[in-house]
Amino acid sequence: MILNNNKNELDRFLDVNNDIYRILTLLNGNQELKKLLVYTDKKPLENPKAVTKDLRDKQISRTPILPYDEDEGSIIVVSLIDGDIAAKTQTLHGTISIDVFTPGNQWIINEGIRPLQIVHIIDNLIYKDLKQTGGVRYRLNEIVTAQLSDVLIGYRMIFESVMDD
Repeated sequence: MILNNNKNELDRFLDVNNDIYRILTLLNGNQELKKLLVYTDKKPLENPKAVTKDLRDKQISRTPILPYDEDEGSIIVVSLIDGDIAAKTQTLHGTISIDVFTPGNQWIINEGIRPLQIVHIIDNLIYKDLKQTGGVRYRLNEIVTAQLSDVLIGYRMIFESVMDD
């Protein structure tokens, strides 16, 4: 991870890079989410065994190249998909997507629909626990269905940056 210790005005892309890494780390730190991603049975949340492996850049990824094995469960991809530069302040107002993909045969679990459970946890983590760079917050703006392959289907959550006033 590149840490943005300089506070130059044109470090805006390093700020987004830091935010993406923070999102990955935040998601990786939630045991309930990790169980939904890793355990492929119908009762993933009831599994007493903690998921101790680091899922960053594995099942929680930040690149379009997915290191995916169909025997592992769901995956999450975090990406910067758009950004506008404010003319006056030269700050970046970015849009980050968080894609949740689950094999179709793993959608139904006792708690309901696996990808909706995953999206619920992510939304709460971003809203309540994310420590953003430079006063930027992210607000869920849209959610759409997404399909990565014949096997992996799910949802794309689109978060818009909101500057503190």
